[in-house]
Amino acid sequence: MSQRALRLPIRTLTSRNGAQWTCRRCLATESITPSQAPMPPPQKKDPNEASNYDPSLPSNQRDYRLTPTDFYLKRHLPQRIPDQYLQHSTSPILHPEEQTQRETVSKHKRIIGVVVSAGKMDKTVKVRLPTQRWNTRIHKCRYQYFAAYTQHLVHDPNNSLHTGDVIELHRLRVSTIVHHVVAQIVSPFGTPIEERPPVPSPDDRLAVYKQKRFAKLNRRALRTRAAQGSAEAIQELREMGLDPGKGVEAGKGEKANLQRGVGRKRTPTEGAILGAKGQKLPEGVLPGGKHAVGKINERAQGNKGKTLKYEAQAVENLAEAGEKGEESAEQGLDAESLVDGERQGPLVKREGVRDSTHGSRP
Repeated sequence: MSQRALRLPIRTLTSRNGAQWTCRRCLATESITPSQAPMPPPQKKDPNEASNYDPSLPSNQRDYRLTPTDFYLKRHLPQRIPDQYLQHSTSPILHPEEQTQRETVSKHKRIIGVVVSAGKMDKTVKVRLPTQRWNTRIHKCRYQYFAAYTQHLVHDPNNSLHTGDVIELHRLRVSTIVHHVVAQIVSPFGTPIEERPPVPSPDDRLAVYKQKRFAKLNRRALRTRAAQGSAEAIQELREMGLDPGKGVEAGKGEKANLQRGVGRKRTPTEGAILGAKGQKLPEGVLPGGKHAVGKINERAQGNKGKTLKYEAQAVENLAEAGEKGEESAEQGLDAESLVDGERQGPLVKREGVRDSTHGSRP
C-alpha cells in the first residue's frame, strides 16, 4: 500500500526574498505607526444628541443648526393657521402670535377606532368607530339604543397602520372626504410599533403644514418678480419645473409698476400725486390739486365781504318781518288767528259748496 504523501503549502516552498502575500484581514489588524495614521472621517453632530441643544435660543447664541421641524415651528407664518393644526400642539417655541391663537383653541374629546381596511389606498385607511343607534320601534329604557358603528377615511401620512390596529384619531380636514388623521397607535396588531414607520406628532404635522405654506408663498413671490421681468426669478421657476407664465420674458415689464414721470418734472397732468412727500407743488395749487391758492390778504378780504353780505341780508329779513307784524296788528289779527284762519278757510268753502249742491236737488 502506498503511504500518504506529505502535503506542504506552496507558501513554504517559495523564496523568502520575494514579496510575500498578506490577506486583507491581517492588514487591517496590523499596528499602524502614528505617522501613518489616516485622517478620521468628519463627524456630523446630531443636534438632538447635543447636550446643549436648545431650540428656543436665538441664532447668534447657538453654534448648531435647528432640526427641520424646530426650524419651521419657530418661523412665523404671515397668515392664520387652521385651528385643527393647533388643537393638540404643545411646542413652546412657536411665535407669540401663534401661541396666542393656540390658547383660544380647545381640544376635542378622545376618538378611538379600529382599522378595518389598510393598504388599498396610499396614506389613507378605513377606520370603524363605535357608536349607538336609536331604535325607532322599541321605546324602552333598556332597549332604546343598539350598538352600531360608523366608518371614516383616516389620513395615514407614513403608511404606518395595519388592519386590526386600535388607534387614536385627531380631527383634521385633509381633503373633501378625509376629515381625520392618525394620532397614535394604541394597540398594534401583528407587526410591532418599533418596526413600523413613526406616526407624526401634532407638532410634526404643524411643521409640515408651515413648510408647504412657505414654499407656496415663495413660488408666489417668484411669479410676481418674473412678471416684472426678473431673469433670476424666471430661471428659478424653470429649475423648479414651473411655467413662469404666458408672455413673461427677462427685462419685459420692469417698468410696469413704476409711476409715470419718474425722474422727470412732474405736473398734475403727468400722473403725479399732488401733495406727495418730497414733491414741490406748482404755484397756486393746494395738496390734491383741487383749489387755487391765493394770497392771505386776498382770501381774508373775500371772507370778510361774504360775512358783511350775510349780515346785511339778515337785517333786511328782520325789518321785513317787523313790517308784516305791524300790518297784522292794525287789522286786529295775531299769529294764532292767522294760523286758525288758514286751517278753517278750506273747510268753510267746502261746506258752502256742499250746501249749494244739496239745495239744487229737487
